[in-house]
Amino acid sequence: YAGGGEKTVRGNVSYGYGVWKTIDGGKTWEHMGLKDSRHISRIRIDKNDPNLVYAAVMGDLFKDSEERGIYKSTDGGNTWRELKTGLPEEDMGKVGLAISPQKPDVVYATIELPGREGGFWRSEDSGETWEKRNEYLSSGTGPHYYQELFASPHHFDEIYLADNYMQVSFDGGKTFERMNEEEKHVDNHAVAFKPNDPNYILVGCDGGLYESF
Repeated sequence: YAGGGEKTVRGNVSYGYGVWKTIDGGKTWEHMGLKDSRHISRIRIDKNDPNLVYAAVMGDLFKDSEERGIYKSTDGGNTWRELKTGLPEEDMGKVGLAISPQKPDVVYATIELPGREGGFWRSEDSGETWEKRNEYLSSGTGPHYYQELFASPHHFDEIYLADNYMQVSFDGGKTFERMNEEEKHVDNHAVAFKPNDPNYILVGCDGGLYESF
């Protein structure tokens, strides 16, 4: 799956026309809807069910959009439904999404709202209902450079939130704490894990790649 449009929210971004899908390793692509989404910041797929897909949709950055929020497909992208129960009613900005590797019914979202409001939400029923757990948003120069979520494949409810200073939660988003940045560059954007080493993480930031083990 690929989502159209840039997710780094600035005044000179390019937009797209929805979700695209390939079933032959990228040789051919098919349009799968959400054509008015303009900017899709994240797509997540249930590892146990490839037809269960979530898309974080920003919509038009400069005016009202009918397609904006968190959408779910249970048929491989043929149809999409906006998730609403327990989520903010205000227009959502950039949304970070992650699925628990241990319990795929658990889904996490960090959501920006107007006025730099928002926070962290968690669902235990595949996104059907949500609970707000924290007011924390990524900071730095604004969420247009951050708001990405990464769930540990080793520890349930251990979540990393990319930020100017990387934040980590060990309790499913109820609390966050800053990781040690003394020996690495800040401005974090991505996290990767080793399948066979629960103590190893690889962090991608503006200063390069850094290991922790």
